[in-house]
Amino acid sequence: MARDPANVPVKSVETTLAIVEALQETNGDELTALADRVDRSKSTVHNHLQTLERHGYVVRDGDLYRLGLRFLDHGGHARAQTPSVHLIRPKISEIADSTEEICQFVVEERGRGIVLFQERGDNAVETQTRIGTSVALNGIAGGKALLAHLPDDRVDDILAERGLPALTDRTITDRETLLDRLDTVRERGYAINAGEHIRGMRAISVPIKTTEGDLLGAISVAGPSYRLEEPTHERSIVDSLLGVANELELNVTYSRF
Repeated sequence: MARDPANVPVKSVETTLAIVEALQETNGDELTALADRVDRSKSTVHNHLQTLERHGYVVRDGDLYRLGLRFLDHGGHARAQTPSVHLIRPKISEIADSTEEICQFVVEERGRGIVLFQERGDNAVETQTRIGTSVALNGIAGGKALLAHLPDDRVDDILAERGLPALTDRTITDRETLLDRLDTVRERGYAINAGEHIRGMRAISVPIKTTEGDLLGAISVAGPSYRLEEPTHERSIVDSLLGVANELELNVTYSRF
């Protein structure tokens, strides 16, 4: 049986993508090490690197190759396509300032949570999460806020394709437990991540929707568990997030008219 051309991968493109991903993982690498890492010949990798360098996607410093800033243009363009991004972005900074913690806006794409915006308050701790980070939805508060408000068939597809990977020993990896937790998220209006993504960190998240119920993403506040577990502080963050979600729901809806 003939293969569907649409499902046949282009090997040269896959090689380019493997090189780009490897350079990101290593923060730059030399040709020999990079060829070993992507399991391609040095000549093949060198040819791809030269093409990427010619177009500004890779820069060379001596023997070291690293990703170029040309990718920023594509990333910025992709992020700008998010509906109502001009309304959401200022609220991320506002919440980060008021809570003094990390505030993020996360969207679902291809069954993963993608960080579109991240701002840091004065007391925010360092994490490896940054703009563009892709995370399993079951392991983050924003992911659970999103899953709780996606259609059931979409949730089924995501769980079937992506599974329930363990990010820490506290990550929910059982389907029924996760579905029960999503019911709780819908009932109380917000999701919590208690060390399920990073040990010692806690996060609170609410979904951002339009008045018609269209899901745009989720806003999360994250910080050390000992701070966010304090009942008064947690309640303050929840109230702040719910208030912003309500405000954005109205602004996003009526900004269309």
